[in-house]
Amino acid sequence: MKSRGLHRLGVIASTAIVWTFAEILTAAGAYNKRSQRVQLSCRSDRSGLISASPWIRVPRPFQWGRPSFHVSSIFPAIAASLVATVESTGMFIAAARLGSATPIPPSVLGRGVGWLGIGTLMDAFFGAATGSTASV
Repeated sequence: MKSRGLHRLGVIASTAIVWTFAEILTAAGAYNKRSQRVQLSCRSDRSGLISASPWIRVPRPFQWGRPSFHVSSIFPAIAASLVATVESTGMFIAAARLGSATPIPPSVLGRGVGWLGIGTLMDAFFGAATGSTASV
């Protein structure tokens, strides 16, 4: 029987395991005779990563500067948009089938794709590294 918790929380679980391992190495003195640079990046008690990181960050529009447009970026952007559209449409249909719902009319799929486009535009406005997509 597979554990569903580890599949859903894989990144969080692996981060917790690595931090626990770093705590054990720090407590055991594994970094005591290393250079100052290694101690700052590896020791969990001196790195200051947790205390220095912001826990809540409100995104600002165009926080990394003005948008730039290049002709060479048009076709990859269109390809990525088509992939996101196909993926989201497939997700909508699969969720309806698995939920034993009625088949989705094309008008509803069109609205879903439209909202996906608005979400992608907002992602670009706020500087998201990845676009909006739906995944089950």
